[in-house]
Amino acid sequence: MSLVAGVAMLVAPGAHAAPAGRVDAGVPLSSAVYGTGCTYPVTIPVNSSGWVSFWEVKPGLPARFIGRDLPSGALASVTWVPRRIGDKYLYAVQNGKASPPTLVKVRQGYGSNGTCFAF
Repeated sequence: MSLVAGVAMLVAPGAHAAPAGRVDAGVPLSSAVYGTGCTYPVTIPVNSSGWVSFWEVKPGLPARFIGRDLPSGALASVTWVPRRIGDKYLYAVQNGKASPPTLVKVRQGYGSNGTCFAF
């Protein structure tokens, strides 16, 4: 089953639009890698009220719940801490509607006291 088909199965048919874009994991470089154990602000623009849940999924494995937020204005956000190395996707769900998945590359994280690097 493809990731898009898997995410589509999580949403209710006919649900109203809610996520208004892709999940942004806070690093502006498309070639950026994220580090295990590091913390990242994860945000998504929304155009509806109601709780937003954030998810991480690695193809072939069940999705892992990251957290949820009640949007402030047109943004919802949580803090994401990658736990395992590998390429995975982040997405958000609001009012039964899932955002498009965002590919993230997670590698070993190094650092402490708010400074963290990944290679």
